[in-house]
Amino acid sequence: MVFWVELRKTGQIAKSYIVEVVADQLFFIVGFLILTAVFALATEGSYSKSAQLASLIGYLTWRVAGGAIMGVVKSLADDAQWGTLEQVWLSGRDYGSVLFMRAAVSVLYYTVRVLVIGGVILLILKLPLSLPPGTGLVYLLTLSSAVGLAFVIASLHLVYKKVEAIAFPLATMLLFMTGALSSVQGIPLLFQLSRLLPLSIGIDLLRALVVEQRPFLDLIPTPAFIGLLFNAALYMGVGWYSFRWAKQRTLIDGTLAHY
Repeated sequence: MVFWVELRKTGQIAKSYIVEVVADQLFFIVGFLILTAVFALATEGSYSKSAQLASLIGYLTWRVAGGAIMGVVKSLADDAQWGTLEQVWLSGRDYGSVLFMRAAVSVLYYTVRVLVIGGVILLILKLPLSLPPGTGLVYLLTLSSAVGLAFVIASLHLVYKKVEAIAFPLATMLLFMTGALSSVQGIPLLFQLSRLLPLSIGIDLLRALVVEQRPFLDLIPTPAFIGLLFNAALYMGVGWYSFRWAKQRTLIDGTLAHY
């Protein structure tokens, strides 16, 4: 029930601000095309179709993750400012579950949006695309770590207030530090660091599936897939635990109504 309510609300908001949504879509389409041109110049024309597709996969996955992170944090900040947070809390409904449903809606909403972005870019650059079995599962596992990170930021906002401002720079940082645009395997220190962050392992596996067309069953026993499972479970677990801690801390301090 909560999922459908949040989905309908998100759809109504998008419809009300359709010009802004379209402008945002165009921004990300043009942004990737500019990045593609820059990479082509930097590599002196050796930026192949497969390399472009690999970059596009990382770019679109990052876009969904960034949108979900900022959507979750902003929704909590708005609830706190408008007094909705207190009403939900007093109603006895588990706000963490409500926030999780919002995260799921955000992932779905931005997935639909990147399907449009990706479709336009694929047509313009004439890139081939085939999604083998298992792509959806790897995609969801990849994004679950981003949702966990969003819960950590939301927890900090719940306790310390006015923390939502860090969501945008943090999401932007993930674009460069996770190898979303280009693999960072050539930079050993950054590569090792990226494996601890959300998205990185999942994006590499998505590239293996979509670009290299490796069978999903061949990827399951690999360290990368096991690492993805661990990464997703870790971020989701830490995110949920931190939110429970923040809820308890806020109730003890009596600062729920402060913002």
